[in-house]
Amino acid sequence: MDAENRSRLIRSTALYLFVAGVLGGISLMTPFTVGDFGSFLPYMPEALVNEGIGLVLLPILGGITLFYAAAVLSIVFEGRLNRVLVSGMIAGGFTIIIALFMMLQPINLATQTAGLLVMVAFTVFFAYNLLAAVAAIREQHYIRVVSGAATIFIIGQICVQLVNLYMVAPGVPESDTAILIKEMFTWGFGAAAAVTLVGIFRDSKNPYMAQVGSIASSYPFVMAMSLIGTLYFNFVSGRLIQVNPIISQLSPYVEWTGIVIVGALIFTVVRRGMQESMMVPFEAGAWAKHVQDLSPTKGKALEDFTGIIDEFVKEGHKDRILVKLFRFLEENRATEPETASTLRELINYEDDRPPSFARRGSAERVEKQNQERRMELLKRTVDRINQLGLGGLTREPAAPEEAGMKVIG
Repeated sequence: MDAENRSRLIRSTALYLFVAGVLGGISLMTPFTVGDFGSFLPYMPEALVNEGIGLVLLPILGGITLFYAAAVLSIVFEGRLNRVLVSGMIAGGFTIIIALFMMLQPINLATQTAGLLVMVAFTVFFAYNLLAAVAAIREQHYIRVVSGAATIFIIGQICVQLVNLYMVAPGVPESDTAILIKEMFTWGFGAAAAVTLVGIFRDSKNPYMAQVGSIASSYPFVMAMSLIGTLYFNFVSGRLIQVNPIISQLSPYVEWTGIVIVGALIFTVVRRGMQESMMVPFEAGAWAKHVQDLSPTKGKALEDFTGIIDEFVKEGHKDRILVKLFRFLEENRATEPETASTLRELINYEDDRPPSFARRGSAERVEKQNQERRMELLKRTVDRINQLGLGGLTREPAAPEEAGMKVIG
């Protein structure tokens, strides 16, 4: 760990210990109540006025603890997975402030249970984010699809439990409204979970299936459409009107809204699929631009080639240097087997990826190693070209009548 990060870690730790000591001391070692700090707090029910101030400060301490853990991770470690952990802990800090307060307040048992459900929901969502990051790192999209479907289903069941807490009283028959809302959550989130499984086709070679899979992989959109679809179904079937007859006055507007949404969805899928299939023949556009940019009629060949080398060695972009070498071999009448054997290693080259979770500085070391590997690869490729006896790479363009016979070393 370098001096700057060590200093950041020491400052963060000292600040956390100071704040934690103050909050913990006031919460556990003083007789202060919520009412004593009423002028500094948002609205609190009268029943909480005589409760200890720890009811408010301990959730804040829990949130600050997660903020500190996120700061330590960001200082000591790096990588894609680490970024997910840090962002999740920051979000968890805000969540725990609210959820822990709900769990600690003594006046409402339903709110205590709701706080626990909020914690469970966030934990499930955090686990999904980790699995989605792992899926992206391993390039295994099915992990994200399956975990996303499971997460949506669990969140739906948590919503049903929240309805039970606040709309269903023990020993009292459930109202039609509560039953309808629970069924809408159950079927809406269940349908969304099933639809998201179609996202497994996102990488399909069929452009239409790929577009359908891409849409199914957009979880907020799928959840919104599933809940709206469930609401629309209950409207058409008459259940919403039974619960609230006033809704019948909205019938024409709701029906046409549903028709427009379905039509727009079908049009979007078809249009994207057509664009995908029509654009496939033009994928060589960027490659053709490279060839045009490397025309010997533009600029000095040496300066151009030096920039191309820097682009490959320092940044890892090999497209332009491949075009340059391929054109050189072609112009100097190298055979196809010679061209293939000469450029095969460069074509197949891939950088080592930085670790997804490692101590800070690991990515920089990997990048330095990659630059060394690129330089060695470039040297070997140039040696192979020189062994063919074709001449130098940075020659000035020859006259048209001499291009086929003159090689300048």
